[in-house]
Amino acid sequence: MSTGDLAVDVLRRIAVEPVTRSSLAKEMGLAPSTISAKINDLMEAGLVQEGGSAPSRGGRPGKLLSISYQTGRVAVISMGAKHAHLGLSDLSRAILSTRSISIDVAQGPEATVELLAAGIRSMLEADGGDLLSVGICLPGPVDAVRRVVVAPSRMPGWHNQDVGALLEAALGVPAITDNDANLAALGEYLSRPDAAANSITVLAGTGVGTGIMVGGQLYRGSTYASGDITHTKVEAAADRMCSCGNRGCLETIASGAAIVRDLAKAGIETSDIFEVLDMVRDGDPTANGVVREAGRQLGLALSTVVNFFNPGDVYLAGALSGASVYVAAVRSQLYERCLPLATSGLRVEAAHAGSEAGLVGAAELAIIHLLNQPTLPARFSESAGA
Repeated sequence: MSTGDLAVDVLRRIAVEPVTRSSLAKEMGLAPSTISAKINDLMEAGLVQEGGSAPSRGGRPGKLLSISYQTGRVAVISMGAKHAHLGLSDLSRAILSTRSISIDVAQGPEATVELLAAGIRSMLEADGGDLLSVGICLPGPVDAVRRVVVAPSRMPGWHNQDVGALLEAALGVPAITDNDANLAALGEYLSRPDAAANSITVLAGTGVGTGIMVGGQLYRGSTYASGDITHTKVEAAADRMCSCGNRGCLETIASGAAIVRDLAKAGIETSDIFEVLDMVRDGDPTANGVVREAGRQLGLALSTVVNFFNPGDVYLAGALSGASVYVAAVRSQLYERCLPLATSGLRVEAAHAGSEAGLVGAAELAIIHLLNQPTLPARFSESAGA
């Protein structure tokens, strides 16, 4: 556990309810000296205060720790090709407010980031909080260390762009970047009290991405390409052209973009996957059939992954998780195709955190990144002492 990880765990626990140092040490199974040192750091930064006595149990009552910097905010962004979901969280990663805006990644990283930053600034003005850090979910492969997008098939002009640096310049606070499916997986894991330590989260919207949790930790792979199931070649896709430049990828038959295209072939024009989902909810037979088949194809592709990885849970996030017919089709294929031992106790269901899964994951990493800074921002102590 890094210094920042311990700091955020301590901060999160105190945010739930006031607690004494000794109780916190017992709960976390750490030496009192270790906990006290970290609490002292957080108090010096103005994040935590100590005051008020805990109920006496026969000895000298301990002092209660509580959050002192209530106006600290973390900005979180979940970005798609045409839309972005913006949010503000507090230091316990609770999402306080959200807003959706229209964007166009084809305009390039600089123009897009400025639009996102303007949206965040507007939310902060209404909230009245102090921005401390920012985290963004990006719809493409991301080198999380260098904070750059790597060869994104749907983001022309974004390759090797340091999106974190652009956000820091625009908003003036530390920034983290990661793949949207990775952060959805982390956010879903953190949002579920009963989450499996080993799980797969499929982010199914315009495209299809997969995030993986192993032993309660986000797994990114050796080159940050883990979970990229969307560009796996599948027989049913035949020679369909994919956005990555290859043919026969899963994305061409199981994604939101594929569903919109297949409906168009059937003579039904729709603007986007959200319009398709409205049709599904209204019981349109053609839309239901196309969405069901897309879910079936995703389930077929996932069956090999489930047999190999043996997760405890499979969560479906993204726009398509809102279609019960899609979720049911994925589930039925996994139960039918996978080994009984692999599906024994396996849960396959829509994400509990819904559209906020990625935002929660982004908030978690942004807070950890903030507390791992060599020097915490002076605004902590300044605001706490005001």
